[in-house]
Amino acid sequence: MRAGTPDTVDALASRFARSLRAPAPPAAIALVIGGALRFLFLGSRSLWFDEALTLLVASRPLSLTHSFLMRFEVSPPLYSVLMHAWIRLFADPRIGLRVFSAACGIGALIAFRDLSRRLLPEGARLPALFLAAASSYWLHFAQDGRVYALLTLIVVCEARLTLELTERPTRRLWAAYAAVAALGLYAHYYFGLILAAHAAWLLRRWRRSPRELAALFAAHGCAAAAFLPWLGSLMTQFGMHRGDLAIGEPLGFRHLCGLIGTVFFDVTYLGLILPSWFVPAVGAGVLATCAAAGVRLARQDGEAAERGALDFLLWHAAAFVALVGAAEFVCGRPVTQARYFAPVAPFLYLLAALELSRGGRAAAAGRRALGALVVAGTAGYFISGLVVDPRLGALAATVRGTDRRLPLVYLDTYYYLPMRNYYLLERPHFLVAEASEGVDYPGLPPYDGVLGPDLLRRLGPCVVLDEKRWLGGPALSIADGAQVAALIARSPLAAKRRPGPAEQR
Repeated sequence: MRAGTPDTVDALASRFARSLRAPAPPAAIALVIGGALRFLFLGSRSLWFDEALTLLVASRPLSLTHSFLMRFEVSPPLYSVLMHAWIRLFADPRIGLRVFSAACGIGALIAFRDLSRRLLPEGARLPALFLAAASSYWLHFAQDGRVYALLTLIVVCEARLTLELTERPTRRLWAAYAAVAALGLYAHYYFGLILAAHAAWLLRRWRRSPRELAALFAAHGCAAAAFLPWLGSLMTQFGMHRGDLAIGEPLGFRHLCGLIGTVFFDVTYLGLILPSWFVPAVGAGVLATCAAAGVRLARQDGEAAERGALDFLLWHAAAFVALVGAAEFVCGRPVTQARYFAPVAPFLYLLAALELSRGGRAAAAGRRALGALVVAGTAGYFISGLVVDPRLGALAATVRGTDRRLPLVYLDTYYYLPMRNYYLLERPHFLVAEASEGVDYPGLPPYDGVLGPDLLRRLGPCVVLDEKRWLGGPALSIADGAQVAALIARSPLAAKRRPGPAEQR
């Protein structure tokens, strides 16, 4: 051992001991809290309908992924391909889906911290990080077996690259920007809207620099070329699902307020018992904050760095909303919902933290209100999962107590895919034709599970799951298929009836 080495080891040990005694920095505390929240009660919720769709596609051979995405989803393939490999590492694929989302959620939080340090003044960084760490909207994504946590991670990384390119454009950064852009396009189609906002921002920044303009067009050209092989599949999906693409309300002011309000307050099922004006009122408050920031920017208030941050954030928030409206206009129908606003959420969080970090009574009142809202949203999100959850595992255990020869008949779609693809794989499952809208239910492998009235009458004894109480009885019962068909004919469910492929046989 070389001379002096023991002293060096002692010095390192002493420094490590002092670091353990030193108080943890607030940013580290926020990251730890955010990470813990993303794994809290991770497996408590039942598998829900869209997660069952994820499992349906991801559990099939890769050679079938494309055809399954065409029939059952309106999304690019990246997430399904990743999940095909990922869930095989877990005995329980439901937990596997959610662990992946939680890991992406933590990665997005770490990247968000770095973005806030590059963009915000010191006094706004910690509020932004705590907002992102405890946001019920981001927590929801991080505990859900869908693509949105991965999409959030990609969006934050691309935003950081965009900001860095405005300061220090290099070939390496342009290459990274193009690669992340291609990943985002293969993750979710709405990523294209925030990418367009990035492109317009960079074009504005480099409009007088031919060299950087060439790099800008080259980077976006590479991302477009990478996505080009999937473009035909995108058009096929839109053609096949044209009838069920309409989502929610048209993008009027109230609906926009509701979408933005959900970004700050997402309590899932508990939202059904809140006054209908509450979440839109939250969104209206956020829009008012954005408007105040826009006025300050127009008046050139504040320091240059702060004005630059406001410009960057307002540009991306406004561009995304405008492009959503344009997409709806082109499609001629509502095409968005709260989850699709995931790409704009980081910009709204940073903007809120920046605007409310200023001095004055109004900003102080806004900070208190936002803090209370975030805490209430986080509590409401977890309470919703623990209290309002349908507890499909317990329901499946009850069904297993019945005669194993009895098939299951569903009068609504919500339980159908989770039960058929996860909880009760050993039983045959059938959905009545009156409820078989939206997904290609007759095409589900390995058998056609849609029953028309004639087939239902010939079915014989079955276990009936009627979670919406269409027939006026219990949610779970045992009945004869002919009895069920007769009850359906006299129930409100009959008004939903449309002929299906099962009735043509």
